[in-house]
Amino acid sequence: MNERWLWAFPAIGGFLLAVALVLQVHRWNEEEHMLRMVGSVVSVSGKGCPVVEFSPRSGERVTVAGTVCSRPGYEIGESVELLYDRTEPQNAHINSFAQNWFVSLMLGGFGLVFLLGGLLFIVPELVASRRRAGLHREGKRVQARFLEVRRNPLSTLNHVPAWQLVCQWQNPASGAVHLFYSEDLWFDPQPFIAEESLPVLIDPQNPRRYSVDISFLPRLAQ
Repeated sequence: MNERWLWAFPAIGGFLLAVALVLQVHRWNEEEHMLRMVGSVVSVSGKGCPVVEFSPRSGERVTVAGTVCSRPGYEIGESVELLYDRTEPQNAHINSFAQNWFVSLMLGGFGLVFLLGGLLFIVPELVASRRRAGLHREGKRVQARFLEVRRNPLSTLNHVPAWQLVCQWQNPASGAVHLFYSEDLWFDPQPFIAEESLPVLIDPQNPRRYSVDISFLPRLAQ
């Protein structure tokens, strides 16, 4: 299987985290030049979105709508702290944790889920690929007796379990019998197995570290 498409998940996650960070930094920079004032809730929508009125200058009244709605929420007449731009009072927002952080936390949360979810699939495959490469360079090649092709219910793609080659080798030094399982395959390899034994690369010091050589199999079309 081509795992390159899995990189889309951490890429999307990283993008969402970056957007969340940029939005929050922009808000922090904007708030450094804003003034604080207390306003009064003049109306609340059915979804709990407040509309707050305040007077930045004598005789001037400005209304600002909250960007986060909740139930239960604000009550009419309730005093609410605001931050507003002294040159453009219409550029104002309610100074609360939800109003200041909701969008950034939502984007950051989704980004974190995508990032960690993608890495959860990618990192084990990268580690396994690195181990296989090391065994191909430095491992000992042995011939293991081919036993069967089995389905791996723990690894599925579109609800279809992967195939694995299973073979057996007896260590001549210890007499212990080792079972070797190939990496997951996404096509049935049975028709392409003509030999009774398969090459396996093992770590001579620890035969539990191994890699079944499947280079004789055709590649799956992408």
